[in-house]
Amino acid sequence: MCEGHTRNDPCERRHDPGARVRRKAGKIRSMILVFFSLCLGALIGALFRFPWYMLFLLAAIFWKRNKDISVVIFFTLLSASLYQIGTLPAGNYELVGYAERGRLKQVKVFQEEWKRIHPVRIETSEEGYVYAIGYFDGKAFHPSYLKKVEKPSLKTLKESFSGMANGTVLSVLFGEKNGDIYRSGLGHFFAVSGLHVGIAFSLYTTLLSFLTWRRTYQELTALLLLVPYVIAVGTPSVIRAYLTIFLWVAFKIFGFRTTPLHTTATVGSFMMIVDPTVVFTPSFLLSFFVTLCILESKNIFELTVKAYLSALPFLCLFFGGTNMSALVLSIPVSLLMIPVTWLAHLSFLLFLLGLKTSALIAAKITNIVSLPLNGFIKLANLLPEVPLPQYLYFILIFFPLLFLSPDIRDIFRKISGRAIL
Repeated sequence: MCEGHTRNDPCERRHDPGARVRRKAGKIRSMILVFFSLCLGALIGALFRFPWYMLFLLAAIFWKRNKDISVVIFFTLLSASLYQIGTLPAGNYELVGYAERGRLKQVKVFQEEWKRIHPVRIETSEEGYVYAIGYFDGKAFHPSYLKKVEKPSLKTLKESFSGMANGTVLSVLFGEKNGDIYRSGLGHFFAVSGLHVGIAFSLYTTLLSFLTWRRTYQELTALLLLVPYVIAVGTPSVIRAYLTIFLWVAFKIFGFRTTPLHTTATVGSFMMIVDPTVVFTPSFLLSFFVTLCILESKNIFELTVKAYLSALPFLCLFFGGTNMSALVLSIPVSLLMIPVTWLAHLSFLLFLLGLKTSALIAAKITNIVSLPLNGFIKLANLLPEVPLPQYLYFILIFFPLLFLSPDIRDIFRKISGRAIL
């Protein structure tokens, strides 16, 4: 039936065992290309105020000549346009929003009427819903008047639970790090990320397995149970982890084949479209770029080394130092984090169900089980902290670029493989 077919005949492509692999690799490269284009667009939008949407015609012009260049142009311009649509020029404003760790989220600005904008940095130690009047300098909002507003929210779950529990359980659940954890260089284990969300997901599915044997029901219910926790924490890394698991479950239910790299790039692209300013937050950069670097690790040692080295440039940029003990102690600490995180999330789940006494008991057991973990933190603090000046960022950034080089090289090969003219 396929006799006489040519090299490009569909019959040959169907019987080619490598065709499916090549198509899958092409989809992954395309999604990574979209992700990096959106990041580039946010940077351009932040640096230069211009009606970038007026240049969308360029993408159409290049479409027949080179579709990949058209994709880069379109998503770069889209991100630059979205960045400027939701951001404010310098000036005096009246704002309301949710303040958390120096960042104002769910922001509305009054300009004849209340309009929603992207999150902004705010100079205040106040946390919770606030109303503020002040000056925005293009980078941060400086309030001359600020008042806290009482508004019920799932965010108050964190405050209520914190009032009941203390110690390691709070550090693990909400990323609240003390000075010892910061100086130890092991703070990334307490920064709530995919590790914590993944462990919580496994805890919930394990508990639900006693109620139903259907894996799909377990996973969907676990995703619902995770929603209050994700909202209570609300960092880009937690949202990234939750959306990654959500897509993984959805793809499996509908029979779509995917890879962790493709799923991560898809989630990152979605978050960039919703809020392009998130690309300038430390948690987003550390979460996505470190995750992309370690996804193809072959063993836990390679994973640990890649995670540490790919995080170094961002430690330079935002924190100014590191502790070399992190490279040595990461493996035992990562193993100890699993039971501690399980118990911490069990305590939070019991609290959500209204079983406060049981939640308190679970929190106290968590603090006891975490004693070896605290011992490693004290051991790490015996070693000096290594300062990392910001200019080293431009040197150390070659580590994540090196780990991502196969994907970057494939992207450039794909773009340049077809003649532009």
